[in-house]
Amino acid sequence: MRRFIPVLILLTLSCALQAQALPFGSETLSYSVRHNLFPGDIGTMTFRGKDAGGNYKVEATLKAAVGNIYTLDCDYTSVFQKDAQLTPVSATRSQTEKKYWAKGKYDWSAPGKVHLDVTKSTRAPRNETLNWSGTVRDLLGTIWWLRSLDYDKAMSSSNALLLDHDALPVTISSCTRKTIKSGGKQTPVIEVAIAQNGKEALRLTLTDDSRRIPLKFSLSLPFGTIKGTLKS
Repeated sequence: MRRFIPVLILLTLSCALQAQALPFGSETLSYSVRHNLFPGDIGTMTFRGKDAGGNYKVEATLKAAVGNIYTLDCDYTSVFQKDAQLTPVSATRSQTEKKYWAKGKYDWSAPGKVHLDVTKSTRAPRNETLNWSGTVRDLLGTIWWLRSLDYDKAMSSSNALLLDHDALPVTISSCTRKTIKSGGKQTPVIEVAIAQNGKEALRLTLTDDSRRIPLKFSLSLPFGTIKGTLKS
């Protein structure tokens, strides 16, 4: 399962950094996706965030294809509280990769407990409850959490990430403010690099404003690099 999951490490990490109140409301963000080994776009990833009363709900779809060689179709849903820590409530994921498929459900409703219910086409189902001492983040909750961090106060931390069947250590290895050209104009941004096992796994470029919109992402894979760019 790990052969494509790193594409989506975008972010499944957990860190002990403090987040601010939600700086965003209902929105849809769509990205063109490319791979450095293939010409042109290979797919689209779309995020939809919306107010759900006391919670915030994010849904996402990822569709990619390289001719008949490779296809990927993913759906995600994540719910977390609208508090300063973006406390996770629950998450689900379904994925079809060529002839391989997986479905996962992660539940944080019990304090200190994480319930995993994962079914795969090539492995026996896994259904268990784990004790967890740190903050737990799923893919989508992590992306929104990174958007809300106070980067003036929090520069680096390592903890654990919940990724499919595994909890793997990650580190926010660097955070830099810079200016890039986007949409024909100079845009102040925050560039965050995330490392896993000592190697960079993700580089995320966020607008340096109240919304912290992800403009670009770059993900390292065993077979190259995936890059996403926000569609205008």
